[in-house]
Amino acid sequence: MKSFTQLKNLKTVLVEDDAMIRNALSMAFKNKDCCLRVCKNAQQGLRALKEEHFDIVICDFRLPDMNGLEFFELVGNHSPHILKILISAYGDEKLSSELSRVGVHAFIPKPFSLKQLIHILVHRVEVNQKNQRICVQSDSLAG
Repeated sequence: MKSFTQLKNLKTVLVEDDAMIRNALSMAFKNKDCCLRVCKNAQQGLRALKEEHFDIVICDFRLPDMNGLEFFELVGNHSPHILKILISAYGDEKLSSELSRVGVHAFIPKPFSLKQLIHILVHRVEVNQKNQRICVQSDSLAG
């Protein structure tokens, strides 16, 4: 999968209580030499974000210790530039309306394929990089 090459230099953390999803994504990323740290609950995810710099956070909505929106509210306070992806089997209009409020860049409904996930990650990374270049150019013109 060529798209994985665009993720090789990025560090990703997955916060997911489902061991099957954690294991499957962990193996897929490892097989492509991409960095993925897995956490089984929000507290582990928050600890990981304090210990290391990550470029991407993928978080499930329903976690045992808090929901994904609450998690991303906390992440946003500490890491506003991190790419935030929410995954869930329980999407509805109310959830959709809350995504931008907490800074979520993409929502991926479960079940999803590895190909879908990577496609969305690569697309969002490209958009973020383009936006950052535009912001840097605008800042240099203003100064």
